Amino acid sequence: MHRRQFLATTASLTAAAPEALAQSIPGAPIKLGLDLFSVRDQGWSAFEMLDYAARQKVKYVQFSVTRFYGPQDPAHLHKVRAHADALGIKLETGMDSICPSSTRFPKDDGTAEQQLLRQLETAKIVGSPIVRCYLGSMADRKTEISFEKHIENMLGVLKNVRSRFVDAGVKVGIENHAGDFRAKRLRMVIEEAGKDWTGVTFDSGNPCWTMEDPLGALEYVGPYGVTAHLRDSYVWQDDKGIAVQWIRFGQGNVRIAEVVRRLQELRPDIVMNLETICIGNRSFPLKQPDFWKGYEDVTAQDLVPLLARAETGFPLPDPPKRSKEEAARVQLEDSDVSIDGFRKIIKSLGLREA
Repeated sequence: MHRRQFLATTASLTAAAPEALAQSIPGAPIKLGLDLFSVRDQGWSAFEMLDYAARQKVKYVQFSVTRFYGPQDPAHLHKVRAHADALGIKLETGMDSICPSSTRFPKDDGTAEQQLLRQLETAKIVGSPIVRCYLGSMADRKTEISFEKHIENMLGVLKNVRSRFVDAGVKVGIENHAGDFRAKRLRMVIEEAGKDWTGVTFDSGNPCWTMEDPLGALEYVGPYGVTAHLRDSYVWQDDKGIAVQWIRFGQGNVRIAEVVRRLQELRPDIVMNLETICIGNRSFPLKQPDFWKGYEDVTAQDLVPLLARAETGFPLPDPPKRSKEEAARVQLEDSDVSIDGFRKIIKSLGLREA
């Protein structure tokens, strides 16, 4: 089956989902948001990004990394806040790694404490209740120092800024990011740092990169969620183990509609930010012994649900190489289609949008 045929088929299956999934769930409506990473390559200013969200009738937007704002001075941030207010959009703010030993830590931007406190000030200006951040990536599982040492270093940073965040009433939302944290360990970190002022940015696309089923991962960290990045995935078996492709929302095979429903049950108050990243295939060679260095915390019980998902899939081709201009055009199309797919899932679940 060609990729175009596959996408059409999965779209029709999603549209047929109400019979299997729809049941009205009482409670708060879903806060559909947009992580601006979804449109990262459009060359837009912060104001143009907000205008795009408004055209899509999205009422919540997350500036997940600082560069999307443009200038970081308070005067400019106040203008961004004013523009969002005028459009009826509420903002969340975010940043990159807060672990000083991580391969992803931006060392040129000051200490982790300094960077976190700068984003605390940004959060105050733009009205964000959280600061999204992360430890690193899967690369930190295979560095000279152990992943546990990276965690220890990050916890030290959090301890040093705790009082400032508590006084401001702003929470730190730590993401399960790019293959770094597995859900069980991230939950323990939140409990150790203090669940009164830290929580989880749950990313539904990243569990597959830590050998987890997204729905299973959500059960561990969902109760501590302070915001979310929602992305769909398609998984299948290959000769070496499993492969994963992040895909347009509603076209995967990891039960993303059930993830949305369960997240709404666990945390009906948080924003579900759509983060569209449609990239090439990533293979995880589970059958090779050297793969497991750095993944010693994965148990057979943890792996079974993801393998069950992979058994339902078949290989997808990598997306074709594109020019910069064409890639940006397709990226915007990915975002448009995914927002529509998210709304179709909300409707199929008998839920309503805020």
